Amino acid sequence: MRRHRSLVPLSRDHNGVLIQARELRRADRLDEPDRAAVAERFSRFFRAEAVRHFREEEELVFPLLLAHLDEPPPELLRALVEHGQLHALTAELRERSDAELLLEIGELLDDHVRLEERILFELVQETVPDERLAAIVLGDRSVAPAAAGDPVVHLLAGAGKGPLWGTATEDLNATVLEWPPGGGTPEHVNEHRDVLLIVLSGSGTVTLDGAGHALQAGDGLVVRKGASRRIEAGLDGMRYLTAHLRRGGLEVGSFRALPGRGATGGARQGRRQRS
Repeated sequence: MRRHRSLVPLSRDHNGVLIQARELRRADRLDEPDRAAVAERFSRFFRAEAVRHFREEEELVFPLLLAHLDEPPPELLRALVEHGQLHALTAELRERSDAELLLEIGELLDDHVRLEERILFELVQETVPDERLAAIVLGDRSVAPAAAGDPVVHLLAGAGKGPLWGTATEDLNATVLEWPPGGGTPEHVNEHRDVLLIVLSGSGTVTLDGAGHALQAGDGLVVRKGASRRIEAGLDGMRYLTAHLRRGGLEVGSFRALPGRGATGGARQGRRQRS
């Protein structure tokens, strides 16, 4: 499938996810110590790679799709649910690494990648204008993630564009993003969570419900749930931290299209059901 250049890094991420899924699905052939090693490798991969990947989709790609549709397509709602399920199942690996759990994660990963590649990303490319897709700036894949198990993160380290680092616990989601001058996020609405935004370096403008707020390093604000928001970096770029209570796995209405955007087509069918 031909992929828009802005989505290519996400598709490459999916190749790595499929490798992980294959290893998890084969874990039933291993003894307990080897299964535990597979679980630990996947847990490190999830913290270092998957959390960032989910953030990029949820912060950058999915809002663009919703901005051009009247209703969230079922494939998008399913993808959001599966993000939550994968967070929850990976957290279970801290308590157990039996073959049944590893197989469940592996099968869900495989189904999730195929949903996004075969249906959701195709819908994004059909629905979102090329110039809007071209404006997506993903995080620099060369930025090293925090060391596994180290609770301390230096929020000014590294360089790149878009989400640079992200983490999730049972209660909290946090992300560090960086934009070059004029870069930022499209206007969208998060209906379910208040979001704390703190500028770490640079400056920019956060527009809430049409009102612009100039921010610089050291400034912060709370984006209340239900407010429309758009972020644009200033002349020196901007790096900022966002934090909010973790979304529940079934809260699939986290994003909605802004009024007046108009639909360009309905969602595709053929969603695969999971029991």
